Amino acid sequence: MKQPNFKNINELKAWIMNVHEKDGIEMKKAQELPNAFWESYSAFCNTSGGWILLGVIEGDPVNTIQGIGNISKAQTSLWDMLSNPNKINYRSVTNEDVHIVNIDGAEIMIVYVKEAPDSMKPVYFNGKRENTFIRTGEGDRRATKQELEAFERNAMPCHDSLPVEHFTIDDLDMDSVITYKEKVNKRFPKKKYIEMSNEDFLTEIGACYVDRVSEEVKLRRGALLFLGRERTIKEVYPHYHLDYFNRRGHNPRWIDRISDDEPSDYEMNIFNFYTIVYEKMKILLKESFELGEGQLRIPLSDFDEVLREGLINCLAHADYVQAYPSIKVEVFDGWFHFLNPGKMLVSLQQFRTGGDSRPRNEIIMKMFRWLGASERQGYGGPLIYTAAASSGVHMPEVYTDIEKTDLRIWNIDFVDSYPELEDEAKDILRIILKSDVPIAVSKIREEIALSDYKIRKWLAILDEKKLLQRMGSGPTTRYAIRETSDEKITQLQIALDNLKTKE
Repeated sequence: MKQPNFKNINELKAWIMNVHEKDGIEMKKAQELPNAFWESYSAFCNTSGGWILLGVIEGDPVNTIQGIGNISKAQTSLWDMLSNPNKINYRSVTNEDVHIVNIDGAEIMIVYVKEAPDSMKPVYFNGKRENTFIRTGEGDRRATKQELEAFERNAMPCHDSLPVEHFTIDDLDMDSVITYKEKVNKRFPKKKYIEMSNEDFLTEIGACYVDRVSEEVKLRRGALLFLGRERTIKEVYPHYHLDYFNRRGHNPRWIDRISDDEPSDYEMNIFNFYTIVYEKMKILLKESFELGEGQLRIPLSDFDEVLREGLINCLAHADYVQAYPSIKVEVFDGWFHFLNPGKMLVSLQQFRTGGDSRPRNEIIMKMFRWLGASERQGYGGPLIYTAAASSGVHMPEVYTDIEKTDLRIWNIDFVDSYPELEDEAKDILRIILKSDVPIAVSKIREEIALSDYKIRKWLAILDEKKLLQRMGSGPTTRYAIRETSDEKITQLQIALDNLKTKE
């Protein structure tokens, strides 16, 4: 492999010296290819991909670029083992993903490990499934038995299309079926669904199907989850649990709750939970406008659609087999929280840009589409991000791993999303936020009537809260909004993309 020549080697060196291990970055001391490389390789393949920096030792405050003792042997070992199916069961690294960089005479190896397709997970080494690792925070850990089972379910989505053996439409909640049928009929009156029997209607929309061998009408799992009686649902999905909390007003406890484990006039299937929770969220949105709080920056109609997509995403992509966590929808002052069990089956980049949909539960998603609740499959993510970007609110936050997907949607701006900050600290944060370049204390002082002492005090607090990134020292110190782990990784990708290979 030819050695790359970085155009901006000094900037790359500074980046490597100051970056720290995160979800997508791992550093390892190496005289040759270390055995621990394969734990990180497995972990990155099984999560969201990442960079392994060999020959770099993490330090505080700066890292040490030590280099690899025998770079030639390390390269040979890497390619030999990547080509050996007895060593790894899936290869996600190609020539373009490996870079050898000479920094001040020390040669390091930078390896980009791409996330493996869900159909190829889990990725393990030495021929043993117990050598499956996942990335959590700053380190790698061995996958549990439950996580291995989750990998298998992720490899075969649309589990909810399968029949529920020995169950019939009598196991559904008839009130839910009738209400749902009326809503669908209202959208498609020419179909005359309202005149059909419940069995014919459910078969027509794919919630049931006729077995061509036995000629029995079989109920699909997704239909049971969507329209079933709670007791019956839990016979098939014992860990099924839905929760909604209104936690507005900074109350230590919730002020309103909807849950399948509390008495209710309705069977708490997915359809009823969605209907009740969505209506409650719409009322809260309207109240926010009427009170004139000045927080809601997105037009009501747009934000209503954003919340609907967040709620549907939570319910339609959940892994209902999984024991933990359960589905939870929470409303706070200024933001909404959607948590569901199971990993998002598209990458975060695909979720943001749209056009690629892999619903875990195709039947559930289809039943939402019949309602008109999810018109364009695969475009919920872009809608959520576009509405936030066009309205100047805090951008949505999404995190997903083998265990869960966590989505947070804000209806206030970045600074206001930290209500615990004093007004002076918020003013300083806004000044830094609007600056296109890292900003010095002297420039902040020009914008705000505060002494250097007070400015530095608030900067220290903001830095302690990890909201700021401090660059340089002494008189050259500058401040910028702290970048996320994704942004750090993007910087490295851009630097490597600017390589010119020596002839």
